[in-house]
Amino acid sequence: MLEIKNISLSFDKELIKNGQLYIYDNQITVLSGPSGSGKSSLLYDIAFLSHQSQMNYIFDGKDVQTLSKDEIRDIQRNKIAFVFQNIPLFNSMTLMENIRFYASLTQETFSEEKARQYLTDLELFLDDHTDIEHLSGGERQRLAIICALMKDTPYIFMDEPTAYLDEDNREEFIKILDLLKNRYHKTILIASHDSLLFEACDNLYEVKDKQIQCIKSSDLVNAHPSLQHKDKYVFKGLPYFYKCEFRKNQWKHKTFQLFLTFILFISTFCGMYLQYYQKQLDKNVEEYRSSQLVIRMDKKISGPVLREMEGLPNIKAVKRITPLISDNQYLICPYLENDFFTRGIKQSLKNENHAGVYINYETYRDTKDKAIDVIVEGKNITLQPDYQLDKAFADYKLKSNLARVIYLPYEDYLKLYNYKDNSPIQSSYALISLDDANDYLETLEVLIDKYEDISLENQIEITTLLNIKNTTEQFTNSIMIFICAIVVLSIILLKIIDYYHLRFSQVLLEVNGISNKDMRKQYIIKELSQYGIPIIIAYIALLISYGILKMLNIQMMMYLFMVLISCAFVIFILSIIIYMIMNKFLSTTKILKML
Repeated sequence: MLEIKNISLSFDKELIKNGQLYIYDNQITVLSGPSGSGKSSLLYDIAFLSHQSQMNYIFDGKDVQTLSKDEIRDIQRNKIAFVFQNIPLFNSMTLMENIRFYASLTQETFSEEKARQYLTDLELFLDDHTDIEHLSGGERQRLAIICALMKDTPYIFMDEPTAYLDEDNREEFIKILDLLKNRYHKTILIASHDSLLFEACDNLYEVKDKQIQCIKSSDLVNAHPSLQHKDKYVFKGLPYFYKCEFRKNQWKHKTFQLFLTFILFISTFCGMYLQYYQKQLDKNVEEYRSSQLVIRMDKKISGPVLREMEGLPNIKAVKRITPLISDNQYLICPYLENDFFTRGIKQSLKNENHAGVYINYETYRDTKDKAIDVIVEGKNITLQPDYQLDKAFADYKLKSNLARVIYLPYEDYLKLYNYKDNSPIQSSYALISLDDANDYLETLEVLIDKYEDISLENQIEITTLLNIKNTTEQFTNSIMIFICAIVVLSIILLKIIDYYHLRFSQVLLEVNGISNKDMRKQYIIKELSQYGIPIIIAYIALLISYGILKMLNIQMMMYLFMVLISCAFVIFILSIIIYMIMNKFLSTTKILKML
């Protein structure tokens, strides 16, 4: 027996005030009232589906206020069966699968004999494999009642059970109610405004003028006591539920797996390839590092500008220079730091300490490793080459078109320049010495940003490389942001659609006492099961692609796998977050109002 007293229910306005309701065992009790009177909301509260009203509720002698959540779920699963207004069932299951699943909620073993008996008693003569979506309203309702009977609970609650039935089916429903009460000894509570049910019920309550009025009452009370609580039984049917859901929506899950495979491949491939290309560019740029810069400005380098440059971070010294052309057509160029030539040395001719005289390929072709006589203002100076530079070395010629170039330390260059009348002070060229070669790129970028008319006189290709590097970085960032945005939006859309339909079935599980914790755990397992095949296929495709590009090695294979797993993990976490958000947005109460 259920005793509900001091019932108060309000939404925008007060609907029920200080009402009371008694549901006697083995009787049919109807709660009537016009639409919007609060009868369905009260029914949901009595069935523990929502908590919209205030009441003193005694369920089979137990004060509901003292019960834990687990105890309430135990009552929902073992003592209450609920039949909704539009008779929702698990659409992912066939007729017999629904019956079997409802039985598994409360029983260890399934009795097919009992199921056949119920099907016969309620005259539902259909194939076991009939799709639920193909059933008529009357057939769906009878199946829902059979499922309620298979739970074998003492109480059956129904919300507007005749709302969508024609006259013939309404008459049939009255017969079913009589069967439930007299043959199966069920206690039935119905929320309805159907006058046909008023005649068939034992007790009739009406919500009117904010009060619950007893219109009709039976003289018989507790004709058959409620069924005793069953032994503790642990429900283990959730994996089967998700298996049926997967089977029903197989095309949707296959589409998600296909999409996931594509996303994992594209995102990992693009990310890794762009990173690889970026590293190669960085490596190429790194090769140009040195402690010396040779620059040119569009105008003469003034004293203030020179001192300003010397005051910049990482700059050790700035020396103005001018081209020095010998009488016998050698171009003499000074240098401050010999590491400038490191990547261009083809062979060491005399010296091994990297200091000394460097000659370019054209000079070496003319003189080989012999001493070179350089004539400046009629004076003959003999220079002994120490290093030959590679043919590909990018000479800095200070705007000279001479082919033969000799590079001297700055001090030696000044000695030769003493024979000239003009001074290198009036020059647009300068040598910049740095504190550390590692500051080369940073200093170059600072100079280019600070002085618009500045340009590199040597190693001009590095500016091209820097432009490519910066463009690639921007492109890499843009393409990765674009890919991430597409992935996020696509996953959100797919998961919202997927979970929206699943949520209705989950509410039906909640109604039958299955905890959100158990459903969440099983959902996570279901989600994880979808990632295995896409990860394997994407990984194989990546190995093949990088193999074709000749970029594959053990380190790359391991890195690809780690990136792939990381991407999959991020997508999985995103799916779980969407699950939790949708769970909050599509609350049980909101879903029940949609049913």
